Amino acid sequence: MPVSAARKTLVLACAGALMTLALGACSDADDGENPTSQVTSPDDGGAATSDAAEETGTKDAAADTEMAGETAGPDDEATSESPAAAPNPDLPAAPGELVDVDGHMMHIYCRGEGSPTVLMDTGLGDSSLNFWPLQAQLTARTRVCTYDRAGYGWSQPGPEPRSVDQIVTELGTLLDNAGEEGPYVLVGHSFGGLTMQAFAQANPDETAGVVLVDSSHPGQGQALAAVPEVVAVQDAEIAGLANLATQVEAGVMGPADLLPAAPELPGQLRDQWALLKAQPEALRAAMAEYAALEEGMAAVGGQGALGDTPLVVIARGIGLAGQLPPEALTSMGLTPEVLERFDTAWRGLQEDLLTLSSNSELIVAEDSTHYVYLDQPDVVVAAIEQVLAESS
Repeated sequence: MPVSAARKTLVLACAGALMTLALGACSDADDGENPTSQVTSPDDGGAATSDAAEETGTKDAAADTEMAGETAGPDDEATSESPAAAPNPDLPAAPGELVDVDGHMMHIYCRGEGSPTVLMDTGLGDSSLNFWPLQAQLTARTRVCTYDRAGYGWSQPGPEPRSVDQIVTELGTLLDNAGEEGPYVLVGHSFGGLTMQAFAQANPDETAGVVLVDSSHPGQGQALAAVPEVVAVQDAEIAGLANLATQVEAGVMGPADLLPAAPELPGQLRDQWALLKAQPEALRAAMAEYAALEEGMAAVGGQGALGDTPLVVIARGIGLAGQLPPEALTSMGLTPEVLERFDTAWRGLQEDLLTLSSNSELIVAEDSTHYVYLDQPDVVVAAIEQVLAESS
C-alpha cells in the first residue's frame, strides 16, 4: 500500500541500525497505518521500490553478481553437480549442501581450498547470502564456509530454545556431518560474533583465529541498560517481526514488499535476499534467538576466554546520529544525548572485546555503519587475511 514519507522514515529508523541485531521490521502502536506495510533498510537510504522479487536459481544470480573480478554469488561449478533440494519449495535450489543435524536439515556452503578454513556467521535475522560477496573475495586465498543457522535461508527450524549453546552445538554437528575440518578462522558479525566467540571457546584446538565485526558482547545487556530508549526500539522491532510473519503467512506481504529493505548486495542477490527474508521460519528464528539472547550471553566467557588466539575486532565508525534521518530519531524519542550515550557504550563494548585474547587488535571502520562487511568489505577482508597469515 502507499506509504507516506514520514512513515518510510520511521520504518527506516526501525530497520535494524540501532543495535547489534539486523532486523527487518518495526511496530509503531501510535501510527494508524499497518506497522509492517513498508520495510526499509538503513543501508539503502530509505528509497522504496516496486520491483518484484524473482524466484531465480542460484546460477542466474551468479551471472549478474561479479564483484572485484570474482563471482559474488554461487558459481556454476558449485551448483552444476547435484543441487540440493530446497526444504521450502518456494526457494531456489540451495547453493551448498543440506546436511542432517539431529533430525533437521541445515545448509552449509563452502568454496575454495586451503587451511585454515574461514567460517562465517551472520547477524540475527540474516542468512548466509549476506556474506556471499565477501566469501567470493576470499576463496582464492583459502577455503571459506558460510552457513544458515536453523530457520534461516535453506536451513530448517531447529529445537528451542535458540540459545547460543544450542547454535554452537548444531554448528559443530553440521561441520562434522559435512566432512569439514578445522582449524578455522571464525568471522562473526553482530549476533554471529557472539556465536563465534562461544564456538571458539568450546573448540579451542580447532580455532586458529577470530575476527569480530561490530560484534555483540556477552555483557551488552548490562551496559546498554543505560540507554533504555534504544532498547525499547529494539523490542519494538521484535514485535514487528511477529506481525510481519503473520502477514507473510496470510499472503498479505511477500518478497516484493521486503525488497526495499534489501542491503546493497550485487545483482540479483537482492531479489534472493527478499525471497529468503519473506519466509515465516526465518522471521520466527530471529524472534526465538532474541528470546534466548540473555541466556546466550551468560554462556559466553569474558576476559581471557580466547587465551592468545589471534583476534581482530572491527568497530563501526559511524554512530547512530550519522546513520538515521533526524526526523526518524525524533519520532522515536532518541535525542542527541541518548545517541551519544549509546555510541559511547557501544564503542566501549567493542574495545572490551579485545580483552578476550592477549593477542588482539582493534580496527575502526571509519566510513561504516553496523554492516561493515557491506560498507567497507576491504577492511574485513584485510583483517581476515591478517589473521590467516598469523595463524598459518
